[in-house]
Amino acid sequence: MTGTPSELSDQALDWIVRLHSGSAEPHDTQKWQTWRATSPAHEAAAQEAEHLWNGLGTAGASWGRKMRNRRMTRRAVLGGGAAMIVAGGMHGLGILGAHLFADYQTATAECQSFELEDGTDALLNARTALSGAFENGKRGVSLMRGQAFFTITQNNTAPFHVTEGKTTITCAQGEIDVDLCNGRVGLIVHKGAADVTGQTGTRHVAAGQRIQITREGRFSDIETVDLTEASAWRRGKLIFNRRPLGDLAVELERYRGGRIVVLENELAAMEITGVFDLADPDAILDALEASLSVRISKIPLLAIIRTS
Repeated sequence: MTGTPSELSDQALDWIVRLHSGSAEPHDTQKWQTWRATSPAHEAAAQEAEHLWNGLGTAGASWGRKMRNRRMTRRAVLGGGAAMIVAGGMHGLGILGAHLFADYQTATAECQSFELEDGTDALLNARTALSGAFENGKRGVSLMRGQAFFTITQNNTAPFHVTEGKTTITCAQGEIDVDLCNGRVGLIVHKGAADVTGQTGTRHVAAGQRIQITREGRFSDIETVDLTEASAWRRGKLIFNRRPLGDLAVELERYRGGRIVVLENELAAMEITGVFDLADPDAILDALEASLSVRISKIPLLAIIRTS
């Protein structure tokens, strides 16, 4: 098999996921070795995929040693989970909410592309909702939840806006990825440039850069990002490179449904590195439990991650 670097990266990631899925055949290992020996480009893609996968265990090792003496019983966890369901109700599980009235929305594990009124293409990740605002010479959307990739066409009337609360992202033309995750709005610019305006000012973000802003208006540093890695969700994969476990939980909720609760802030902040196949979120949770010092309890519409 041949292809572009991005295609080879996808093929290598597919191999890694298959080999660690628990359903690999004995001859798959030899086929993997044959694939990676096809060319130097194949070998480079294989090493990159292995590096990302192996980092999952490394990331959790030191944290697990630190937390190994801390315990929580299954009864306490499940009791707390039941209380959360009663208290949060359908709204807390993401079933009810303002997103039900959105102009455009996707369900659990569903990605869909929409053409907006001004010709902008919006690819919505799973469990995403947004509404359009195309009047009085303005054009843009309000993001209620989730993540969307916008391909923005040039318009001499006005730039395109994405708003969430008191945060506004402005882009005249280009490709931007906007992600609402754990109370932060994340922006990755793939083409062109964009401005992010919040309560504390404005930041200019160029192509190949990422920034986050909290609902209180605090900006992260602008950093360079690997666009192939950042766009993996559009190909059915998730690539994490030293990102918090709490963010991974939010990403998996989009494909599993219900809630995934990480107990303790320190556990939620633990950095994770790995390659994940979004087609099977429960298999990802099983891999986390096998690789890290965590225990995961799963009941309908709820999964709870806590220290082992």
